[in-house]
Amino acid sequence: MNCIYKNKTAIIQYSYIYLMLSSAGMAFPAYIGNDLFIILLLLMGIYYFFFKNSLYNLQKQYTFFIGSLFFSMVLIIIGSTLSLGTALSITSILLIVYATYKIDPLHYIQRLIKLIYYISIISIILFSATSLFGFDFFSPIFPHLYPSIYRENEIYSYGGFIYRFVTLHSGRNCGPFSEPGQYQCILSVALYFTLFRTYLFNPKDRIRYLVVFFITLITTLSTSGYIGIIILIICFLLHSSKVIDKQVKYVFIIVIIGVIFFISMTKLGNDFINTAVFDKIYENGQLDLSNKSGGARTASIVGVLSTIYHHPITLFGIGYDELNNMGLEGCAGFLYLLLAIGIMPFSILFGFCFYQIFKYNKGIWDIIVRILLVINMGLGQPHIMNFALFTMMLYPYFITNSLKKTGIPYVRNC
Repeated sequence: MNCIYKNKTAIIQYSYIYLMLSSAGMAFPAYIGNDLFIILLLLMGIYYFFFKNSLYNLQKQYTFFIGSLFFSMVLIIIGSTLSLGTALSITSILLIVYATYKIDPLHYIQRLIKLIYYISIISIILFSATSLFGFDFFSPIFPHLYPSIYRENEIYSYGGFIYRFVTLHSGRNCGPFSEPGQYQCILSVALYFTLFRTYLFNPKDRIRYLVVFFITLITTLSTSGYIGIIILIICFLLHSSKVIDKQVKYVFIIVIIGVIFFISMTKLGNDFINTAVFDKIYENGQLDLSNKSGGARTASIVGVLSTIYHHPITLFGIGYDELNNMGLEGCAGFLYLLLAIGIMPFSILFGFCFYQIFKYNKGIWDIIVRILLVINMGLGQPHIMNFALFTMMLYPYFITNSLKKTGIPYVRNC
C-alpha cells in the first residue's frame, strides 16, 4: 500500500510539474486557451494549498504573502487598466509553485530536475538532427503537430508539448518553448540547483545533469543564457573554491575546452557565436546596441526608465494595455512588470522573495547567484513571472519552514 501511495504521489507531482513547465511558454496553455489555463492553474493550486494538510508555519506566512499581493493588485485594478486576468495570472504562478512543492516536499526538486533533464535530452537529439539535416527534414510531421499562429496566419512553430520546431529560430534549440530565452531560464535554474544544492542528488546523477544542462544551454544560442552560464560558474567557483570535488572540476574543464574548440574550429560553432552575440550588437562591423534583440532590450530598458522620469505617476501601476498604447517595448520584463502592477504590489512580490533569499541561503555567493539570475532574466526577457525563478528564490524558505511537518532533516543555512 505504501508503494502504491508513493507511486500515486509521484504521478500527481510530475503532472503538476509539467503544468508548471507549460506556464513558462510551452504549447499547452495556447492549446486549451490561456484564460482556461490560468483558471486550471488557480484551481489546482488552491486544491493543494487549502484542502490538503497544512505545512504549519509555512502555510500561514505564504497565505499572508499571496493575500497581501493579490489585494494590492486589486487596488491598482480599480484605478488603472490593469486587468483582473493579470492579477490572477501572477497569483496562479505563486500558488502552483507552492502547491507542487507541497505534494511531496522531499522529492520536489529531484523530480523537477529529472523532468527538465529528459526534456533536455530530447531537445539535444532533435536539435542536432535539425542542424545536420535541415529544418525541412521534419516538415512531413509538421501537419500532425500543434501549430502556433504568429500574425496574418503565419505559422510560428509546430509542436511544443515536448519539443517545438520554431520557424523563426530554426537554428537554435528552443526545447518545448516558443523562444530560446524562455528555455535558458529553465536550464539556468536547473543548473543552479545541480551546482548549489548538491545534497539533493547522488554524484552520478549530478554529473549527468551538469553535462546535459550545459550542452543544452549552449545550443539555445541565448545571450541571456550565456550570461547565466558565466554568473553560475563564477559564483559556484567562488562559493566552492575550497571544497569543490574533482568530478565537477573535470566537467568544467571539459565544457570550457569543448566550447572553445567548438566555437573556434567548426563552421557551426562560428555560426552559433555570430547568432548569439555578434549579430545582436554589431552592424556593418560597428558596435551597435540598437541592432536586433540587443536593441529591443536596450529600447525596453531606456523606454521604461524614461517613462518613469517623465511620468512618475506610472509607478503606481497603469496595466499592460496602457503600456502597449504608450508603445513601450516589453523585453525588460522586470521593469515592465513594475509599471504594469505598480510599485506597491511589485515591492511585496520581490521584497518577500528577496528577503527569503537573504534569510535562507548557503552563503554570500548563493545569495548573489540567485539575485543575478533573476536580474539577468528580468532585463533580458519579457516573461519575468517564470515559475523556475520563484522556485529558485523560495525553495530554501519552503523546505526550512516545513521541516516539522515533513520530518526532513534540518540543514543549517539550507
